[in-house]
This record gives sequence, structure tokens and C-alpha cells, in this order.
Amino acid sequence: MDPEAKHTPLTDEEKWDVITRPEKLGEILLKQGKLTLVQLEDLIVQQEKSGMPLGELILSKGIMSRADLLTALDWQHRTDQVIIDSLTEMINQQKKQGRPHD
Repeated sequence: MDPEAKHTPLTDEEKWDVITRPEKLGEILLKQGKLTLVQLEDLIVQQEKSGMPLGELILSKGIMSRADLLTALDWQHRTDQVIIDSLTEMINQQKKQGRPHD
């Protein structure tokens, strides 16, 4: 990639999508060091072939304990809830200020 290439700034909609996108389980497990990138890529391929949820595949392969998986799922749920709470607060503030939300 050309280091001189100019980056196109994100639109407001693209920024919004980045900020509010929930983290996927595989991303969380990768960040927590519970999976390697190679393991995650392999699991994604297997998931696409089998249709099994990622967590079930992880447990069936013995990659991690159920407790570790539940911890990651709890983290995922809590981060999703933070996004929901933040958006709700923002919408409520806009309503109080008399501004319609998009």
C-alpha cells in the first residue's frame, strides 16, 4: 500500500457503525489470548461448513473450558449492554433538548 495515498475520511454513518458494532466472540477470544489467529481462522472455516455456533465448536474441540467460554460470552454481553445504554442515554438527551434523533 502506498504510504503517500490519502485516506478518505469516514462518513458520519461509517463512524457510527464502527463505534456501535458489537464485538464478535472470536474477536474477544483473540484479544484475550484464548485463541490464536490461526485457530480462529480454522474455526471460522469449520463454522461456515457446519453451521455450528463458534462457542459449540470451541467446546467440541476442547480448545478451552466452558468456564472460559462463558467468561468471554459474559464480556460480550456486557460490552453490548454498554453500547445499548450509551445509545439510549444519547437519544434521551436529544429528546430533552428537543432535537429529533436520526
